[in-house]
Amino acid sequence: MGGTSLRRTVVAASIGNFVEWYEFAVYGVVAAYLSKAMFPADDPTAAMLNTWAAYGVSFLVRPVGGVILARLGDRYGRRHILYVTITLMSVATFCVALIPSYAAIGIAAPVLLICARIAQGIAAGGELAGAAAFLYEHAPAERRARMVSFLGVSTFCSIVLGSLLGTLLTLVLPAAEMQSWGWRVVFATALPLGFIGLYIRRSLQETPEFQQLHVERDVPTAPSPEPFWPAMRANGRAILLYLGFGTFYSIAVYVSVAAYLAFMLANGFSEKEALTINTIAGLVIIAGILLTGGLADRVGRRPILIAGAGAMAVGVVPTFLLGSTGTFAWGLLGALIFALPLSAFITPAVINVVELFPAKVRVTAGAAAYNLTVIIGGFMPFVAVWLTDATGSHLAFPAFVAATALVALAVVLVWYREPPADPASSELGDEWR
Repeated sequence: MGGTSLRRTVVAASIGNFVEWYEFAVYGVVAAYLSKAMFPADDPTAAMLNTWAAYGVSFLVRPVGGVILARLGDRYGRRHILYVTITLMSVATFCVALIPSYAAIGIAAPVLLICARIAQGIAAGGELAGAAAFLYEHAPAERRARMVSFLGVSTFCSIVLGSLLGTLLTLVLPAAEMQSWGWRVVFATALPLGFIGLYIRRSLQETPEFQQLHVERDVPTAPSPEPFWPAMRANGRAILLYLGFGTFYSIAVYVSVAAYLAFMLANGFSEKEALTINTIAGLVIIAGILLTGGLADRVGRRPILIAGAGAMAVGVVPTFLLGSTGTFAWGLLGALIFALPLSAFITPAVINVVELFPAKVRVTAGAAAYNLTVIIGGFMPFVAVWLTDATGSHLAFPAFVAATALVALAVVLVWYREPPADPASSELGDEWR
């Protein structure tokens, strides 16, 4: 594949991931406004908990979307799943902007919000595994991690855009107008972004590995995928391995995207300060991924997973201690302490969504493993609010995150081995499964 075609493939695969994460990013940015708009205002704590619970609902249905859409990707091709996910995600996100407030329609407001979140969760369930498989199978063997790293770049580009847009709106709009309609703007912009992404993806070529499956199976049309439960059983050990360290990856990303932002807002930071810190941290993560994305191709996945998990285990409590000071400089330092090792951890975590599994079930098994981890990660903002309220300590949640980092570190040290070029045909691949 030529350089121009390779760049187009990266852009096309990454744009859907961008739209997916843009929605999740802006949800965290405007969560305080959503809680007042979509839920009764007489109990602010309950309203915020309900807002984060609605945020988490989409993660509960992601395995369902992953199974349905990933099966599509394993049967009809990786590119087809990319068309469906970006369309459904952008339309569902746009619908959030149209929901009337609780004051206008009562309980129907949170019900409609949850329905939109369910649609978003189904779309997101197939996006990452489909896009990662698409990039992985198009990439030269020696550049696979480098290419897949652009999914991490697109993730944090969307987070930065969401933070910048939220910051801009809070700067130019009075608080009353931001509460009335300003927060809706960030969701409405998902529709044109989705149309742009769909246009870019329209001419994608199927991956060489999937085309080879047709040849090997000697099927003139779409090959039947492996039966779901036998495929899960055959790859059960690899799925458990990914759960062991991938769960922490999901938790760490949501700490960076939403939990730390909410924590700063609850500890004396103004919205402008907290959003600015979130934006700077996102830019640092993007730079870190670009600098270290290819490192996993050169030194392997395992050393980076070990270093990243270990550094975040040590750094997460100091991050939240600094985030409780109410001082911009200290809050920014806290964000960077967590952001720098996270930027290195992202690429090996994402590439393992597909690298642990053989081509014939790569999207299905990868989506199953990844979506199980994000169920936990998606509820982290809720867990943060609940743990802090239940214990009375703002260190309870970071201590919990540190514990999950140590579990990930132990799993990688004891169980993880460098993947072969083709897990389906190697002894190591058999051992994983």
